[in-house]
Order: sequence, then C-alpha cells, then structure tokens
Amino acid sequence: MDETLLQFIRHLRHHGLAISTAETLDAMRVVATIGYSDPSLLRDGLASCLAKTVEDHSHFEECFARFFQSQLGSKTDEHSSDAATNENPSSENQGDGAASGEGEGAGNGQGSGGSGSSQRDSATLNEVIRAAAEAELENIQYRTQRGVYRRKILNALNDEQTLSDIQKLLDAGDDEQAHLLEQARQQQLATVKELIERQLLLNNDAAGKQLRDATLKDSSLSAMEHYHRERLPPLIRKLAKKMASRHRQRHKRARRGKLDLGKTLRRNMAYGGIPFHRFWKTTRKDKSEIFVLCDISGSVSAWSRVLLLFVEALSDVLPNTRSFVFCGQSIEVTDLFKQYPADEAMAIIQQRHGLGGSDYGLALNSFWNQIEDKLNRRSCVIILGDGRGNGGDTGIEALRSIYHRAKLVLWFNPESHYSWNTGDSEIRRYQSASHYVAECGSLRKLERLLDQLLSLLR
Repeated sequence: MDETLLQFIRHLRHHGLAISTAETLDAMRVVATIGYSDPSLLRDGLASCLAKTVEDHSHFEECFARFFQSQLGSKTDEHSSDAATNENPSSENQGDGAASGEGEGAGNGQGSGGSGSSQRDSATLNEVIRAAAEAELENIQYRTQRGVYRRKILNALNDEQTLSDIQKLLDAGDDEQAHLLEQARQQQLATVKELIERQLLLNNDAAGKQLRDATLKDSSLSAMEHYHRERLPPLIRKLAKKMASRHRQRHKRARRGKLDLGKTLRRNMAYGGIPFHRFWKTTRKDKSEIFVLCDISGSVSAWSRVLLLFVEALSDVLPNTRSFVFCGQSIEVTDLFKQYPADEAMAIIQQRHGLGGSDYGLALNSFWNQIEDKLNRRSCVIILGDGRGNGGDTGIEALRSIYHRAKLVLWFNPESHYSWNTGDSEIRRYQSASHYVAECGSLRKLERLLDQLLSLLR
C-alpha cells in the first residue's frame, strides 16, 4: 500500500473531509496511474475522487499544498533515481565490483560499514518514510515527543550499526571513508528531523483546528469576540452537514400505485410466483412544516443568527421551513434566504429589522395572525428569545393558540437557566404554553436540541 497516500487521506479526514474506503481505492488507482512526478496532475487527479463539494475543494487545496510541500520532492527524486538506474545498467556491474572490494576488506573491519551505509540516495528517504509510518509518526502531537519518535525512526534505520561502522573505520585509520559515512549519517539525521517537524506541524494544525471548533461549540456566544463569531458560519455548516446525513425525510409505503414487480416476485417465490402479496413502488413523504420565530434585538441577536444559519443549512432535511424575525412586529424573511447566501441574508435582516427592544406581545400576536391558517398537527414552531418583554404585553394568549393548534411548540432560551424568571423575565408564563423550553446558550446545546427535533420529526 502507498503509505504516503494513506497519510494524506488521514490528514484530509482530520480536517473534516469525509472520505470513504471506495474513494481511497479510487485515489490509489489515480496515484498508480499518474505517479507523483507532476504535482499539478496529481492534485487534480486526487481532487477528482476525494473532494465532492466546492467547500471540500477549498479544504483539499490547502491540505494538499501543506502536506506535499516536501513529499513531492522525495517522490520525484525516487522516480529520477529509478530512471537513472534503468538508463545506466553498467552501474549494477560497478556495484558488484564495489561489493567484491568490500569482501576483501571485510577481514580488517572496514567491509560491512564502508560502502553499504555510505551510499545514501533517494531510497534512504523512502526508508525513512516507511520507518516513520511503522513508528506511527502521524500520532505525534507535542514537541516534547520529538526525541522519542526520532529514536524510533533511527532504530528502524539501524543507526547504532552505522555508528559502530564509523568507529571501526576510525580505528582502522580510514578517516576519509569514516568522514563520508558520517556525512551520510548527518544527512539522514537532517531528513529525519525535517520529517518529524513537518508531521508535528501537520498534526498540530489538525489538532488545533479540532480544539478551536470544540471550544467554539462549548462557549457562550455572548462571551465571544467578533473575530470568533465570524468563524461560526463554516462550523455551523459543517455540523449541519453531519446532522443532515443522520436524518432523512420519512417515507411511507403506499397501498396503491405502480407495482414493485421485483419485490413482489421475490416475496411470492414460495407460492410459485403467484402474487398473493403485492408491493407498490409509490411512496409519499410525511412532511413536517417548521415555523421559526427569532428575537433579533440586541440582547439575543447573536443566538438568533446562529439558529437561522443552522436551519438554513438543514434545508435538505427541513425543506418546509418559514423563518420570521422580530423586535416588535414579526416579519417573515424566508424569501431573503432564497435570494441571497445565508451570511448575506443575515446581514440584510439585521440591518433592516434589528433595531429596537423586544416587544413580545406585538411579536406573538402578529406571528399568530400570519400563520393561523397554516398551522396544523404536522406543524412545529420554534421560538428563540429570552422572554424579557420589558414589562409590556406578553402575548401569552397568542402563544396558547399556537400551542393548541401545532404539533410542537419549542422555546429556546439563550440565557442561563439560573437567570430565568428574574427581573422582567416572563419565561415561566411561556413555559405553560410550550411543549418544551430549553437553554441554548452554546452551539453544542443548540446542535443537540435540533438533533433531537429532527429525531422527533423523522
């Protein structure tokens, strides 16, 4: 197996690219066909079978440039060395002569170390790479581990024997040969050091990215600086993609429609092919309608932005979704997400409708007036807000009407549970007219809530 390619695929997986076993086999066929000599051709060939989306292509380009910055050089040298050997067959005879010379000098201790260890070429690099793979170098994460992995690789390369050979040559007075062997060893040490440092940087980059993502998922949005909030949309799309792969719209087998001939014959083989039991191809989707209402006033606008981005990224498994925002009156913004990319649509929404304080009474009453004729027992309503109406009308009657009409009413509160029902918070009243009220103060909590919702709607 091509260990270099497998390490590259592991590197891609560490950076979030989903690569199956079949795609790995396709990549191996690509490398076997085009080799490593042309970096551009290799990049395009591997991208054709490993990168599936525009975002994947972007990550692939970065990972390829980072991973193969030194690997391609060693592979190219290997091919050049092989070509030179094939073009100059006399080198084999010269090697035999050198071998016979070593045989003559074996008695004085110069033979075994003199030439076998001194002729270090591109094959040594391949040997170093293989030894590194055997030592599981891809698992190195800390700079303090460099010495351990360096010793593992040198042991695989029989470095102790090389040192012994050098000392024998010095004792025999062959300083020139000893110097050549020492130069070859130093070159080998430099190659090992470069390999370790390079792999350490690769692993640290992947581990650092995973750590940053985990930190962002567990951090409160209110505590994040603007720079970190700007990193959320790609992470949200990544989480939504994984969630969408776990959930698909539910299908039901129909009792009428086009006959599924193959299944019907298979299930009736015991009856001689007589179709006592018939099966139909026609299916229908049991769709759920989602209504999302988000408070975009200053206190909770960051959480509303995250929820709307999440819902938009889940459009494949939540196709029938209508989005509303409010500070005062509820305004539908579903069409904005159809007209603009999600990030741009959110900027427009915040600019047009994000000024002012929360008026839950006006928001819930206007929301009910807009969706009253659309609600049914398949409808799910998600409201995101802190429930602080500044002492005004709570709109509880409108929420109760929604509660009695819809299948589910979920209230996501970004505030800590310990802050509920303090000050002007009316969350206790809203709990009486909701099926479930939950804290969603971090990306991980919101991800878990949406995952549970999708499980209920399957």
